[in-house]
Amino acid sequence: MTTRLHKTSTLKKLSFSTSVITLALSTLTGCVAPGDSRIFNPTTPPGIPLPPSSVRDRVLETAEQDLGIPSSELGTLRVNEETWPDGCLGIGQADEGCLQALVDGWQVEIVHGNESWFYRTDSTGESVRQSYLENNLPPSLSELILAQAVRDTGIRKERLEIIRAEPRVWDGCLGIRDAEANCGQVRYYGWRVTLQSENRLLVYHTEMLGYQIRLNSLQNAGQSQETQGQRI
Repeated sequence: MTTRLHKTSTLKKLSFSTSVITLALSTLTGCVAPGDSRIFNPTTPPGIPLPPSSVRDRVLETAEQDLGIPSSELGTLRVNEETWPDGCLGIGQADEGCLQALVDGWQVEIVHGNESWFYRTDSTGESVRQSYLENNLPPSLSELILAQAVRDTGIRKERLEIIRAEPRVWDGCLGIRDAEANCGQVRYYGWRVTLQSENRLLVYHTEMLGYQIRLNSLQNAGQSQETQGQRI
């Protein structure tokens, strides 16, 4: 049995409404066009559980060293509280000895212009690692999406595989609207996630924490009526 390091409260902050994780369209307009040299310093939406300022500062300092970009020009966007499977935060090298213990920590997206990078930390910021994974969907969100797919399809979890996860900024309908939908002038930071089961693909849209997870039935039916969100 593994030992949990840096224990935090097992109660998640689930009481706040998903409405508090929306941002006005004006926050994003003109900031992410390809080739745009202007600095994009977004603010993480209000109400999101955030790491201590010391952890955030350590991530920015590490990103400055890794990327050669002053930390004052970097911003944070998607933030998730996670439990990593080992002392290497789940991204150790094949020949690296990793402490076999659960580690509470964070995943933080660092952004500059129209580029972004994902970092993993422990709960104190003592350990900070840049993730070079192609798929940086937070593990906690992965589990929620897989559980939703099981409920939607009846397919066993072990037969489902997440094959693609793309960061997106959605409208109030998470990019899935019908003729009568009123999506409102809000934006959700989230993900577009593709699952595979044998020869079947399932596409889900979700906001950052998984309070809303919607199956894109139009796309799954082979139609092209998805309202595309902006990608950061």
